[in-house]
Amino acid sequence: MSRCELRSQAAPPAHGWRWVMFGTLASALTSVLGWLVPRPAVTVTDYLLAGLFLISCSALLLAWWQAGPQFPRPVMATVLWALPLLAAPLLFSLDVNAYLTQGWMVLNGHDPYAMTLGEPRLPGIEVGVDWVETTSVYPAGALLIFAAVFWLSGGVPWLGILLFRLLHLGCLLVVAWAVRRLAVRIGVPTGPALWAGIATPLLVFQWIAGVHNDAVLVALIALAVVAAQRGGWSGLLLGGVLIGASLTIKQSGAAAGLGIVALAWAASPGRSWARLAGRAAAAGAAAVAVFAAVSLGSGFGFGWSNSTAGSPLAVMNDSPLSWIIQVMKLLALDAWVTPAQRILTLVAGVMVLGAWAWLVVRFGPRPGEPGRPWIVLLGGLLAFAVLGPALQPWYFTWVAPFVALAFPSLRWQRVWLSATIVIVVTSSAQVAFGLPVLVLATWWLWHHIDGRSVDVLAGRPGYDVSATTD
Repeated sequence: MSRCELRSQAAPPAHGWRWVMFGTLASALTSVLGWLVPRPAVTVTDYLLAGLFLISCSALLLAWWQAGPQFPRPVMATVLWALPLLAAPLLFSLDVNAYLTQGWMVLNGHDPYAMTLGEPRLPGIEVGVDWVETTSVYPAGALLIFAAVFWLSGGVPWLGILLFRLLHLGCLLVVAWAVRRLAVRIGVPTGPALWAGIATPLLVFQWIAGVHNDAVLVALIALAVVAAQRGGWSGLLLGGVLIGASLTIKQSGAAAGLGIVALAWAASPGRSWARLAGRAAAAGAAAVAVFAAVSLGSGFGFGWSNSTAGSPLAVMNDSPLSWIIQVMKLLALDAWVTPAQRILTLVAGVMVLGAWAWLVVRFGPRPGEPGRPWIVLLGGLLAFAVLGPALQPWYFTWVAPFVALAFPSLRWQRVWLSATIVIVVTSSAQVAFGLPVLVLATWWLWHHIDGRSVDVLAGRPGYDVSATTD
């Protein structure tokens, strides 16, 4: 038996638990560092302390990797890694301060689509500099959640952050339940699926430490996928309703719509284009109806589309489109920034729609044929994340839970696992100029990790994803 084959066998439980405890210590260290590092960092000592985040975050990556896909309790490991981060200060992002500020606006009768985020100036709640002069970009459902959390916290910043983290931890557990159920249904080993999609530090750092409300979005998408896999009109319409609910949290929920229709069709395919078109229209109508009902019923409407709302292009991120805007700002071409943002937003929209059209043509369902529904789902979400006007590390949490369910080939397993390493390390280092070095390191890992010839996610050999049915 080769060394690769030996390493692929299930590790002894004690060995796995040792690495889980190591990961918990790494999370605790990350939390402690959060309190020790001055914000903002000014001196050389400050930056050296901030650099320690790279070590602690990499330590959790190592723990996740060494526990391995055969570890019997991946969800419990995830919870243990998340718990120390509940006590951390804000890490990697100030977005949660914007959530709390908008919650205050709603509770105090102000319109988040008219009042800029910098106006309230709440004690202890500092909004990111890029959003101070802008109004809310979030739909009505998100605003209602922000208001509920602010009310429960009594306006105490640390308590509001803790409540958001507890909410997101609950969402993570909902996604874990959905992934387990889906894995059993389509024949994917649950352990590797949960290890790859739930225990990954990508979710722990972005949903719990970074407090991004993408956790709520993905929880609703995961429930929509479970519903769609039931097949029939009930599964299709319930999936559409849940996608509509996800749209009220973040508009990117629309990117999962094609996948929901494809999964529902795969569970009970029909025999005509008319029936396929009718089902797609019905699911879309259900989603739009829920989105409109919540938006209008709440009284907020669709003000997130106002020109005063923050533009993703205004913030430095990993999208090349945003780099154009940053260069224009650097060259003091301020008069051209707003028109350029509008043009580039349109360009991004065209590219995303083009990618969706290609996915439907290449992998979409046909009369009597299910197509490749998981590729449609993952591709639709990735297209929105990668080709849109902004590309942030937490966008990859939209697809992370579902990757193993698509039965990726060995090549694509290596791509995803390598990408996970890059995303976690770059987001913890928070230095864009380190990306080329990290890409080089990832390339080295790709070619030299011991398990490179092992089917890490342990899908059934030769399984045809197009044959997935309920």
